[in-house]
Amino acid sequence: MKVLHVIETLDFGGAEKVLVDLVEATRGPMSPAVCCVKRSGELAARLHPSVPVIELGKGEGNDWRLPWRLAEIAREGGFGVMHSHMWGVYLEAALAARLAGVPLIHTVHGSYMAYPSGAAARFKMTLRHALERRAAVWHRRVVAVSDAIQRFLVDELGFDARRVETIHNGIDSRLPEVPKRQGNTFITVGRLAAVKNQAMMLRAFAAVRHGWPQARLNIIGDGPERASLEALAARLGVASCVQFMGFRDDVAEHLAQADVFLMSSHYEGISIAVLEAMRSGLPVIGTRVGGMPETVDHGRTGWLVDDNDEAGFAQAMRDALADPTRSAAAGSAGRQRQQREFSLDETARRYLRLYAQGGA
Repeated sequence: MKVLHVIETLDFGGAEKVLVDLVEATRGPMSPAVCCVKRSGELAARLHPSVPVIELGKGEGNDWRLPWRLAEIAREGGFGVMHSHMWGVYLEAALAARLAGVPLIHTVHGSYMAYPSGAAARFKMTLRHALERRAAVWHRRVVAVSDAIQRFLVDELGFDARRVETIHNGIDSRLPEVPKRQGNTFITVGRLAAVKNQAMMLRAFAAVRHGWPQARLNIIGDGPERASLEALAARLGVASCVQFMGFRDDVAEHLAQADVFLMSSHYEGISIAVLEAMRSGLPVIGTRVGGMPETVDHGRTGWLVDDNDEAGFAQAMRDALADPTRSAAAGSAGRQRQQREFSLDETARRYLRLYAQGGA
């Protein structure tokens, strides 16, 4: 069966990494292709050369020519299933699948897109939600990557609960375990954007470093907040012990050299960065938002604090440094949890079942 994945881009990001891993894990039983409605992006290079990548060059905003272009691609390519990813392509992909007469599976990777305040924006959001509920009737399955997102789809957006199921993200579990040093290096991986709230993380780190001058923080990722975060680190007096590393292809190597993983987001689904940290045997300190409580077992594989709880976040960091034996045990338990509950093999198996059933 040929499966057409539809996404805006393959720029560096969690959902995009999930798609690439899923394509690679199902290549063989299925014949996948990826359609990027805007542009491909750097993650396209991680796909096997046999996987076609189609770019449509769409600009910002809605383009109502797009459903007909996607439908044409699906028909001419003989695709048996269309699999769309993220809210930005949902309505267009749903209409395209209906026009082409192929089943659609849609995966919701995160929270709903932000709308500005005001009556016009509220009307647009209400209209879009209504269209999405209508589109969901056309196909059989919407996949949420966490139970929290599944509840949001049903309780907040009004999707039919019978059409929504959770399939947790998974990653390749075959990375060899690396004995952890009992050092003082914190690490985080993610886009430098407001939703990730790295500013709170930096303030908490600065508070911790007063008592632990040997502590270090490595920040892997880039984004619109980088300049302001670098300026904040300078104002807090921690610029010399905070390393902004940009996007990296060797994340696993840096995780292996760190001691504790940090995730300070206002919202997360099932974070691939957190799963990769767990696979590396790192305890995780994060915020109790979205799918984080489904990923991190508080007190066993790490520590969770309330959203934007700077004091609680700093205290969890101190606790991790103060008891390295407990931190190492939490990291080991997290690795076991990732391998047991968040493996790529299990994620791929569940999607293959949906593909074979035509999204039923």
